[in-house]
Amino acid sequence: MEENKLGITHKIINISKDAQDKITLWMNHLLVVYAFLIPISGKAKTSVFFCILLLFLYRRNYIEYLKISFKNDVVKYFLLLYLVFVIGMFYTDDISSGNAFMDKAKQLLFPLLFLSFLDIRFSFRILNAFIIGVFVSEVVSYLIHFEIIPPQLYVGTGKIYKTVVEDPSPFLNHIKHNIALAIVISILIYKLLVKDIENIYLKILSLIFITTAFINMSLIGGRTGYVVLFILIFLVTFLVYKNKLKKFMFISLSIFVIMFLYMYNFSEQFSNRINHAKEDIEKMIEQKNYNSSLGLRIISSYYSLEIVKDNFFLGVGTGDVMKEIGELSEKEHPYIVKVIKEPHNVYLQVFAQVGFIGFSLMILMFYKILRYKTNDKNRDDIIKIITIASLIFMLPGNFFDFFELSMFVTMISAMVCSNNFNINIKEINYKDITFYTLTCFIFLVIGVTK
Repeated sequence: MEENKLGITHKIINISKDAQDKITLWMNHLLVVYAFLIPISGKAKTSVFFCILLLFLYRRNYIEYLKISFKNDVVKYFLLLYLVFVIGMFYTDDISSGNAFMDKAKQLLFPLLFLSFLDIRFSFRILNAFIIGVFVSEVVSYLIHFEIIPPQLYVGTGKIYKTVVEDPSPFLNHIKHNIALAIVISILIYKLLVKDIENIYLKILSLIFITTAFINMSLIGGRTGYVVLFILIFLVTFLVYKNKLKKFMFISLSIFVIMFLYMYNFSEQFSNRINHAKEDIEKMIEQKNYNSSLGLRIISSYYSLEIVKDNFFLGVGTGDVMKEIGELSEKEHPYIVKVIKEPHNVYLQVFAQVGFIGFSLMILMFYKILRYKTNDKNRDDIIKIITIASLIFMLPGNFFDFFELSMFVTMISAMVCSNNFNINIKEINYKDITFYTLTCFIFLVIGVTK
């Protein structure tokens, strides 16, 4: 009896290598599901992450697997940036705001977990899952636009999505929705230009997706997405034709002009956003009125710079930026802190939070990611596309959030991964697709009912 108990205890505490490999395979499959859910459901995505974490804990042998993650320099810079924000919590006064920020910034730790099990053979499966997730979001957006399905959908008290027909971004707000479309359009254009997609049917499907995604962007009022797309078009053509300057200029300018002319002449949302920007600028110049979308970005950046001047090296702490802006703007612009919850510029926000030291670490992190080399040029270029996109949408204040940062750390982890675990991976087939579909559906149901 004693021996039986000891045997059971030994099996619980110790787990065979074969069982560890099976768990590693399951975690890779779940990360594919996680990537698909990034643009669709934050709650469902969180449930998947929780399951991955449980499997990581059950797999044991933590030190050995985490050593694999630590071999990657990118992980170290993610961790260092997170540590800076942790230190910033020690001298912040607004603990509540600091905790809210840290709840989002904790995603900087995810690459440490992901790269402890991520197999290089799953890299593009994860990227493709994210692309398909954006495609699903786009389809739902069209169904709402053409009033085939209602703009709001609930199951009991559980929200599936909520938007409006005039600006149909179902699962994310219009800024994030257009950012996701811009990144996916750019990646697909890149894949087509470098002839990475060989199957003729997939080529046609990709072209259709690029076209419909672009038109869908024109229905959504997210200016940041437009800027990201136009800049990424130049980046993609440069990455492909950097040794052929005339071809690069011709193709990039042609795509840019066609897209811009279509947007301005046929997209009511796009032309409205351009006109609103002009009106905001006129109000700022003529009336000194900053109480507008663009005006709030400008004035909050101004006060962020004032904070940086007085707290250059260490900043004011992780949670105190908006408190400081409120105090500085109380006399002339008291409406700022009532309308926005954070400065609309990530660069100035981080500089104000954790000073020159923290800001430098963040810039160094992005520099190291941009300079990261794999054995595959396509991977290197996709890393650049995703990183440059992030550096662009950080300007109007989008990064430390549950979509942008989640997308960034997951896609970068997938692209920088170089591990080859002892797991049996076959070419994706109908059985895998059925498994992924059912698993996604189950987690979506969990997300709605949470």
